[in-house]
Amino acid sequence: MKKIVLLFLSFFVVSLSSCDTNDDDFYNTEYVRVNGLVTIETQANYAVGDKITVNCVVDRLVNELGQSTPLDIRKTTNNAPSLTFSYVLEKQNGSEWVPVSVPANQMEVSSGQLQNLGFYLATAPYDTVQDAYVFRAGLPLLSSGTYRLSYGYNSEETDVVELRSNSASDAITLLIYTTSNALNNSGFYTFTVN
Repeated sequence: MKKIVLLFLSFFVVSLSSCDTNDDDFYNTEYVRVNGLVTIETQANYAVGDKITVNCVVDRLVNELGQSTPLDIRKTTNNAPSLTFSYVLEKQNGSEWVPVSVPANQMEVSSGQLQNLGFYLATAPYDTVQDAYVFRAGLPLLSSGTYRLSYGYNSEETDVVELRSNSASDAITLLIYTTSNALNNSGFYTFTVN
């Protein structure tokens, strides 16, 4: 009987030690790098009342860095209905940066959805006509001062935008690392509103 108990205990210990604790493996996440999918529509000068606009267009077929065959996002994700990414708009107040909170009724969303959650959560739904995931929204600049925009709320990445597919639970989740124009070495687009 001791042998059976010891055999059971050793099987149990081996089973526990081989459990996968990596959430990405559990949720079946795949990572790719495709540059230039998100842009800030920059202006030479900003005035009170202007908008800072973020634009994202991700074609269904993308050229992944280091690969010769285009990646079909729809096929890979089992037709994920949308991609999401986050960004933060802040205004300088003395030596501190304070998040700018714009009410939903003042956001100018022409494609996709935008939520203010203390940061901005952008959703780019798949557009069958354009055969692409599309997002475009502007936030009004309501007072003068120095502003900055950065991507990836609570992200350790400063030089990339993380686009995540909203895949079904049984499908691959695609995490696309992409670049955006106008960011400095610290990952900010800094501008002044007069």
